[in-house]
Amino acid sequence: MNNMNKIYQDLEILTITYRSDHIIEKCLSNIDTNFKTTIVENSDNHLFKEKIEKRKNTKCILTNSNLGFGSAFNIGAKQIKSKYIFHLNPDVSVNTEIIHELYEIADQIDDLGIISPKESEEKTTILSQNKKSYAEVDYVKGFVMLVNNFNCKSSNYFDENFFLYLEEIDLCKRLKKANKKICLASNIYVKHMAGQSHDPKYSERMEIQRNWHYMWSLFYFNKKHKGYLKAYKITFGKFVSAFFKTIIFFIFSKKKYYIYKHRFLGLLNSYLNKKSKFRI
Repeated sequence: MNNMNKIYQDLEILTITYRSDHIIEKCLSNIDTNFKTTIVENSDNHLFKEKIEKRKNTKCILTNSNLGFGSAFNIGAKQIKSKYIFHLNPDVSVNTEIIHELYEIADQIDDLGIISPKESEEKTTILSQNKKSYAEVDYVKGFVMLVNNFNCKSSNYFDENFFLYLEEIDLCKRLKKANKKICLASNIYVKHMAGQSHDPKYSERMEIQRNWHYMWSLFYFNKKHKGYLKAYKITFGKFVSAFFKTIIFFIFSKKKYYIYKHRFLGLLNSYLNKKSKFRI
């Protein structure tokens, strides 16, 4: 078996989408279609499914409603049997060589949990100059991750209580607690066009939703890992600030009013131990 055939067998691609019709084809355009690819679309968009499945070796799973990143990832991951899962956001551009380089590094690391590239400020992808260079870190960002499927499965993948934000840091903490390594490839860079994974016409609504869920996740994450008292201490100042800014911006700025209102409500719901179910 030649090296590329081994990679095709050992690694499958997983992408989570939500209203990403405008960008997903560009995201996948530089990736070899011999890689099996699973797309989990957080909606019931059958037209999207029909279109994207015309791509070779690509299947699309519809969740029928927006379950959030972690839950959608888990649905896809549980159907993948390969040694590695290469996850990328729709607003990231990578190519086959990047995947190959990360795979070569990953396959040399004992007890690997996750390895990710660095985020580049360049507009184009920069390839590695030292393919075997990596560093162990506490956590990596979730926009691109090469995941050891068996080790992450043993840690139950993502905590589905998170809808959005901090779920990848939570997973990294749990993997490290299980003595698995979290690594950053020192000389592999990708460009992440943050916030562009959804259709631009939904941007204002998505910004409100992101603010709600960030605050909810912030308290939940700290409660989970540091306990109630520390979580309150970390977030209470933000809670008070959001409350007063909601009142102030009710008069002066409708857009900021909605943002701070939902930051306040996100934290309030988390304080009250309510689930992260806010959707727009």
